[in-house]
Amino acid sequence: MESLPNMKAPCQDCPFRKDTLKGWLGAERMAEILAADSFVCHKKTDMQCAGHMLINGRDNAFVRLAARLRIPLSLGGADTVFASATACIEHHEN
Repeated sequence: MESLPNMKAPCQDCPFRKDTLKGWLGAERMAEILAADSFVCHKKTDMQCAGHMLINGRDNAFVRLAARLRIPLSLGGADTVFASATACIEHHEN
C-alpha cells in the first residue's frame, strides 16, 4: 500500500493541541495558519502536520489529495487537538 509523507498524530509541541502553551502564536498568526490549504510539521519539515489535518478535515488540501488517491492517512490523536478552529484561535490569543 502506498503512503503519503504525513505525521500520523500531532507531535508533542503541535500548535493545534489543547495542551499547547496558551498565547504561544497569537490569534492572528494561528488564524493565518488555519486558513492555509496545508501546513508542514514544524519539527519534521518533510511531513504534513497531523494537527492541521485533524482540525481542518476536508478543508486541508493534503486530506483531499489522500482521498482522491484513495490513500488512507490513518490519523490518530484527534482527542488531543482543539474541536474547532475558533477554540484554537482563542487559545492562542495573547
